[in-house]
Amino acid sequence: AKWWRYDRNTMQRLIREDRILWPSDESGRPRRKSFIAEISEILPGFSSVTNEGVFTNSATRELFGLLNGHWFDFPKPTSFLKSFIHQTTTADSIILDFFAGSSTTAHAVMQLNAEDGGNRRFIMVQLPEPTPEDSEARKAGFKTIADISRKRIELAGEKIKAESPMTTQDLDTGFRAYKLADTHFAKWRVTSDIDTDKLQQRLFNLRDSADDNATADDLLTEILLKIGFSLTAKITRQEIAGLAVRVVGDNLVLAYLNEHIKPTLEQLRVLVATEPVRLIVLEDAFHGDDELKTNLAQLCKSRGIELWTA
Repeated sequence: AKWWRYDRNTMQRLIREDRILWPSDESGRPRRKSFIAEISEILPGFSSVTNEGVFTNSATRELFGLLNGHWFDFPKPTSFLKSFIHQTTTADSIILDFFAGSSTTAHAVMQLNAEDGGNRRFIMVQLPEPTPEDSEARKAGFKTIADISRKRIELAGEKIKAESPMTTQDLDTGFRAYKLADTHFAKWRVTSDIDTDKLQQRLFNLRDSADDNATADDLLTEILLKIGFSLTAKITRQEIAGLAVRVVGDNLVLAYLNEHIKPTLEQLRVLVATEPVRLIVLEDAFHGDDELKTNLAQLCKSRGIELWTA
């Protein structure tokens, strides 16, 4: 079946404006003309990178100068990626490189932001692929490619900041590094083991809600993922009523994650009085005091605060 793409009035207007290409024989169909100027407004021009001199600098030499060693083979040129990112993103884009290598992409994003005042962000993904045993990278202390990647981002950020005319507060070269790990919370661990001894041990382990070796930041990262927050959310450390807490965003989340120091009811009252959208308290922090936990729940309910224990 065939049908008209436009209504009668629109089609007549396009014919009057000579916007229709007519077929040379009966087997074809009319097509709408598109002019270069109109296309340019929709699609930004992408010039050939081979004509821009983006490959004139040696990527290997660039990386050698930054890391002071030959630790990575066949890196991509920063100039090439910077040109590509400039032509295909906006100033607030997020650039994802799923095969980061030495993180040339992150280097290029930070450099471009320094040059045009952009606020682009990057996500680098790199498996912890071991460096060869006899390689220069291994001799320099880099056990994995991911180790090189993180070091390159750190040193590139320092270099760009030192050379940029932008003020320190305007140019953000900071980054957060995450790696896959098992849950730190016993109640979230899933296992298929049905051995009686192992099952009994697991029940004993559930008496503690969190891994004793996990830091407050480790726990907070996992909790934020569970409740749907971005890993790039702003997190600040504060002391409120003598308790070391983490504040996420504009008081969207207030978290107390110290299992070793049991808060008093008065200290918890002060936390609640700050009126966060959500209050998170580590289960172990109550030290088994159900009355204290119940009082906190009532305080939060009275102020419309969501209480979340982990």
